Amino acid sequence: MGEIDNMICSEQYVYSRFPESLFSCIEDTIEYNKRIAKGVEIAAKSNVVITGLCRDIINVLDHTVARLYKTASLFNDCKFVIYENDSVDGTAEKLREYADKDRDIILIQEKEGHKYFEQSRELARPKYLAGLRNICQDTIRDINKLFPVDYIIVIDLDLEGGWSYDGLLDSFSHSGWSAMTANGIEFKEIHIHDQQSGDTAVQLYRCFYDTWAYKEYDNENVLDSTTVNKYRFERGEKPIDVFSNFNGLGIYRYEDAIDCTFDAEERPDGSVINEWSYYHREMRDRGCSIYLNPSMITLYTPHEFSHRV
Repeated sequence: MGEIDNMICSEQYVYSRFPESLFSCIEDTIEYNKRIAKGVEIAAKSNVVITGLCRDIINVLDHTVARLYKTASLFNDCKFVIYENDSVDGTAEKLREYADKDRDIILIQEKEGHKYFEQSRELARPKYLAGLRNICQDTIRDINKLFPVDYIIVIDLDLEGGWSYDGLLDSFSHSGWSAMTANGIEFKEIHIHDQQSGDTAVQLYRCFYDTWAYKEYDNENVLDSTTVNKYRFERGEKPIDVFSNFNGLGIYRYEDAIDCTFDAEERPDGSVINEWSYYHREMRDRGCSIYLNPSMITLYTPHEFSHRV
């Protein structure tokens, strides 16, 4: 981890911070801190591969890399597998600069000329992403031949607000899970107009983010986004058994996850099972357990530590 330690300079420290204090612990704080301490011990003995996909993320790239190194520093040893394709904003070149300085970064880059998918639920989008994630899976399998991997950590590399390190460590304190997934939060501005005064007030509305990947336990149906957006999970609550979830960050026990495949499919009712729901179904069919950890917060909204560079 020497190279990683050397790269965590003062600038990267600023970029890596997460506003833990914004999310209060609603359960026993002492017990929660004990779980974090236990997670620190387990993480320090574990080897991980951190992986993710990216395209055109130059505005958040330096923050993302700093957060990845901060996360890696929690573990015994770490490798990175990053898949980048078709970026036109300088992401490809900047990633190569990082990879040239650190042999622990395995960078996969391709120019496919593939169209850019908007945030839609059409089948083609998760089908395409599943193929990219399977490439990363194959790479991690090869890494394991020389570098024994205990856990795979999958992270969305375009998260503007980053992720909670305390929550990630809390995940390792629990037992009996094959996958521990995140509590994704986005804050949206709601404009409320007073017709009598003519004034407009702005309020922040908190949304549970990844409604497509989220499936309740024993329920593979695609849920209504408007309903799931209103779900609230709070720091300190115990992990919740789910059929599927992702929300920007997932921790997977290597042996439980490495032989599962990403894919997507359209159901008879026209709804689409995305790549995460498909992957988690494969895991469940093998007897694996998947949880959502309310404390492992991912933030899709910028904050005071995530000003764009």
